[in-house]
Amino acid sequence: MAGVSLYVGFIQAGVIRNPFAPVLQGDLELARSSRQGMRVLFVGNSATYYNAMPGLVQKLAAADEGAQPVFAVWYTAPGWSLRSAAGDDRLRALLEDVRWDAVILQEHSRRASASIDQRRRDTDPYVRDLQRRIAAGGASTVLFMTWWYRDESDLAAVLGLPVAPVGPALVEAQRRRPELDLWGSDGHTNRAGSYLAACVFYAILTRRNPSGSSFTAGLASSEARFFQNLAGELLDPAWRSTLE
Repeated sequence: MAGVSLYVGFIQAGVIRNPFAPVLQGDLELARSSRQGMRVLFVGNSATYYNAMPGLVQKLAAADEGAQPVFAVWYTAPGWSLRSAAGDDRLRALLEDVRWDAVILQEHSRRASASIDQRRRDTDPYVRDLQRRIAAGGASTVLFMTWWYRDESDLAAVLGLPVAPVGPALVEAQRRRPELDLWGSDGHTNRAGSYLAACVFYAILTRRNPSGSSFTAGLASSEARFFQNLAGELLDPAWRSTLE
């Protein structure tokens, strides 16, 4: 107990970083700069953080001839919920610090898959609060539809928000190719799964087909092209509506 108290004391004194505190990553200086490009902030937890998924979106843009750059920044913490995000002062400042084009919100899986009544109490008010602040800065809000996506789809409909249907795309990828390995042993997406997620975000944010990018994240070219084409199908409203 003494050791735990000492450890907590070091965290409170700033000697040791709190392992559960939000982490800011990505090209913040580029996002702050006057360079032409799309500025995107991702807010969430490990589902966003794993494999530096937002950074893969930026790399897809960089390797897509004729595409404008994407400056991706992500602000994540283990187990974070949007309720936690809404009360975070550093995020509040970050939203005001950069002229974002889009802000991606990712809810905690337990809250995303909760009952509608619980979601209305524990998620909806905080999404609305964040959305108001995001809109005040001139950015659009997009929901990260994860693999626990049923209630997230309803949330998007209730709040009138666009979604990036990553979860449905993962399901569709495995339906078409059951042999694909998209998951790590801990239930998070592996590199392939995160690459597909990045392709979905790239298509939704830029309205460009990811197949124009030569970036494969080290995957086999045939596998990367499959993920790119699948995400590119999201640009067809008829097909996308079947996922949402």
